[in-house]
Parts: sequence; C-alpha cells; structure tokens
Amino acid sequence: MAKTEVYQIRLDSEEKKQAFAVFKQLGLTPAQAVRMFFRQVVMTQSIPFSIENKMTFAPIPAREEVQDENHQDLFLELDQILNQKQNSQ
Repeated sequence: MAKTEVYQIRLDSEEKKQAFAVFKQLGLTPAQAVRMFFRQVVMTQSIPFSIENKMTFAPIPAREEVQDENHQDLFLELDQILNQKQNSQ
C-alpha cells in the first residue's frame, strides 16, 4: 500500500456544503474527489480546468500586510503562479 499523508484545508462553510452535495450526487466522497483532483494535477502537470478571474478584487496587499481570516494571500499566490506560467509560455 502506498504511503499516505493527511492534509488539512480551510473552506468557506457554504461553499463546502454546496460542493459536498455535488460530490454526493456524483457518488463520490469528498476525499475521493480531492484525490481525483490531485491525480489530474499530476497527470496533466497543470490545474485540470480553466481558471478565469471574472470577479474584480480590490488590490491585494503584500503578504506581510495580510492578517485577516479571508486568506487574501492565497489570491496573491495564485496571481504569482499564473504570471509565472504566462511568462514561461
């Protein structure tokens, strides 16, 4: 059996509830859905879906300035990853 690890994440309560309902409709457990996502990331070496920013966000402060529970630093990290990918193409 392959070695496994536990990884914890924080989710918006309503978003979690809605996503878990979809997983249930598809006959998947949340753990199975997450493992499927990770497997696709490994297989495709990318995020396995299109990422489009259709929302307008206020300017994101530097990491040192972010101290709230909204985890805005995740948006900063995503922007950095997407910019690196665009620059490498």
